Amino acid sequence: MFDIAGSLIASLHMAAQRVSHAARETALAQTSYGNTRTDGPMAGAARQAIFTEALLSAVHARLMEIKDVTR
Repeated sequence: MFDIAGSLIASLHMAAQRVSHAARETALAQTSYGNTRTDGPMAGAARQAIFTEALLSAVHARLMEIKDVTR
């Protein structure tokens, strides 16, 4: 078995930062501090959320594989 915890933790941390950034951009949209269009920031937030869900699904699948092997 390969030790993948470090890379998974780093990937999950980066995904959390990207979702946070996308949420911030969406919250600032249509304000004097942000973009006047909301479709771009909202699409970015959705894209990051989908990526994070896919990453979490991959982590879950990997953990289930490890669980099955250790039984």
